[in-house]
Amino acid sequence: MSMEALLRVENLHKYYREGPYVIHAVNGISFELFPGEAFGLVGESGCGKSTTARCILRLERITAGKIFFKNQEITALPPAKLRAWRRWMQMVFQDPNESLNPRFTVRAMLHEPLYLHGLYRREAQILEALLRVNLEKEHLNRYPHQLSGGQKQRVGIARAIMTNPEFVVLDEPTSSLDMSLRIHVLSLLHRLQREMNMAYIFISHDLSTVRHLCSRVLVMYLGRVVEMGRTEDVFNDPRHVYTQALLSAIPIPDPTVRRQRILLKGETPNARLLKPGCGLQDRCPFVRDDCRSPVPFIDLGNGHQVACVLANETPTISKKTGGT
Repeated sequence: MSMEALLRVENLHKYYREGPYVIHAVNGISFELFPGEAFGLVGESGCGKSTTARCILRLERITAGKIFFKNQEITALPPAKLRAWRRWMQMVFQDPNESLNPRFTVRAMLHEPLYLHGLYRREAQILEALLRVNLEKEHLNRYPHQLSGGQKQRVGIARAIMTNPEFVVLDEPTSSLDMSLRIHVLSLLHRLQREMNMAYIFISHDLSTVRHLCSRVLVMYLGRVVEMGRTEDVFNDPRHVYTQALLSAIPIPDPTVRRQRILLKGETPNARLLKPGCGLQDRCPFVRDDCRSPVPFIDLGNGHQVACVLANETPTISKKTGGT
């Protein structure tokens, strides 16, 4: 992209200490996010997606690396200075039952971010945000326990957009909803992105949703980036074995169509032990000696990058892989 990046993450690391052990949650993540862009972050549970997002928003203290937002390094800003930047960076959490204050009415929840940032002018601001997420004036005086799951998630979205942010993290915002509500919320997010030109980081297990909503995608495994690029390139021509395995598991609505399934052996390694080389080396059916050494990113062009020595041999890999 020719435009300037809104967010730049450089070599981000996040480790946790657990007794005598160190948990390597995020290991050297680097990427850029551009204004108005929807960027997908995918991978299995425990791969570091949510931790990466929380570090970017400074909800977690990072171990190493740098974060730049609007060309300002915010990695080590003190809380007093960081608060001013929070107006432009917001988050919609996975479970609204945990993220909404049960003692606050909807009006109070929407008023709070405006008050904290000195942006409150009139009641119409709150009503406008409510209508924007397809809720009615009658919901203003309700408490979270008086709302349905879909309504609570929409309140969470309305709260996140109150300050007109330029960047919003969506941490699996539809995982707790049934399919009909999920479609409605995704349509709402897509519309708000267009209307407000917000940049999204969309964290999800639902690869079909990522394909629909995001223009670029980053695939994580064991806290590392294994593949990233334009969504259409990664989904139509995945080059890392792990990405292929993820995509091969997406259900196909037509029962007459059979997809070649890629099955990985064993279980995901413990994050306490960080081996050099590819994180998939103990599970990949095509592992070679050079997979156990540090793996460079292979640039396939058009922003498509893969951390796999087999990247240029993908057609051969696909033919070798069995399954249904």
